[in-house]
Amino acid sequence: MKIGYAEALSGVDDLGYRPGTAYPPNSLESSNYDLLRALVSLAAGNSIPALRDELCRMTGVEHISFAPSCRAAIAALLNLLPQSEVVLPAYTCPVVRDAVLLTGKRIIYTDISRATLNSTSREFEEAAKPGRILIATHIFGIPTDIENIRSLARRRDCILIEDAAAALGARHCGQALGSFGDVAVFSFERSKRTPAFRGAAILVNNTSLFPPERVQIASFVPARSVMPVGALLHALAYNCATIPEIYGRFVLPRILRGFAEVPSDGERENLGGFEFYTHEFHPYQAALVLRQVRRLGAIRRHISELVQIYRSAFRDSPVHTFLPPDCDDGGLLRFPVVIGTHRAGVLRSTLRQGLYLETNFEQALPDDTHEYPNADWAARNVILLPLYRRLPLPAAKQLASILLSIAQSHEKAVSFGSRRASEAALANGGSPAKNASPDAA
Repeated sequence: MKIGYAEALSGVDDLGYRPGTAYPPNSLESSNYDLLRALVSLAAGNSIPALRDELCRMTGVEHISFAPSCRAAIAALLNLLPQSEVVLPAYTCPVVRDAVLLTGKRIIYTDISRATLNSTSREFEEAAKPGRILIATHIFGIPTDIENIRSLARRRDCILIEDAAAALGARHCGQALGSFGDVAVFSFERSKRTPAFRGAAILVNNTSLFPPERVQIASFVPARSVMPVGALLHALAYNCATIPEIYGRFVLPRILRGFAEVPSDGERENLGGFEFYTHEFHPYQAALVLRQVRRLGAIRRHISELVQIYRSAFRDSPVHTFLPPDCDDGGLLRFPVVIGTHRAGVLRSTLRQGLYLETNFEQALPDDTHEYPNADWAARNVILLPLYRRLPLPAAKQLASILLSIAQSHEKAVSFGSRRASEAALANGGSPAKNASPDAA
């Protein structure tokens, strides 16, 4: 978020945003009632076994354990393996890269497909050499062709870790995501569909590579059980702060003022935090996730309706979308789009319309992005539309309509600019200019 909005607001005296009702980019699926009810449920005993049983039923995976976070889970799993090289998408959450580096293993990056924002079997093909570990991601809950990647990994004698952090409850080819890899991870961090502040589930599908008894006790660093009191209080406040009337009038103006002061020089953000490695998954967190998992069907139905609104609005339009035809709409975490090649201008335009949209993973992971043009393109241009249960359908329709209008205006401006540049070049005896694209903001 910081880089995209620092660029959008750089040198702008008037932010263009007028305080009013506004929907946040994300809202916790756990209400304050859920947060308090989960506290009460602690008196009934440890909820971790009940959550394990529920996830086993949902995914069909028999061996499930828990970790402090997805990054801690990935580091612990890699630490169990003697292999020294890990193949990773160049466009994914940077904490995955950080977890790999903590284990001392070498990273080999792959580019992504512009069709789905995932590294698919096509991108993994060259890097999947015998003895390597492949980490396949379902970015924003969009499934990659995981069955083909699994076949590739088996043919090449590679180990497959399925990063399903954002895809709890999603399915592909009739099978639960998280059940394809030799091992897989789900996330319960705050930005995910079933948030419990942090925490993760580890699903073991290949017990010969990952003996469940070893995974159960695996930890990259020593961890202890801590009741997440601070995170609970933060979540209670967050739910109040993201009420649209409060968020738009008081919270968002302050956020924007902070972004306007951030230098847009591409400095990498520090996403660390010792609690993501050292705080065990607590029974309170399990109780909170369990409440949400048990009503996941209703959540999925609402998410599907929101996705259909976006799909319908942007069909045959200048808004570039990424969902495959057979995508499990109800399993998506966000709805990614790209409009033109000037995200900062689009973000300024949406702010003037009262919309604050999310940007994430704003830098491709490799330091040198020359060999990963699609990852670099995605990092610089992707905008994420909200998908959460508290977002009303009429609000999603209005958002889609505004964004479509901005995209159409952008397309007209680019077309007009290209035509004027070509006319000027011809008038001067030259050739028509290629790729002339003025700032549509």
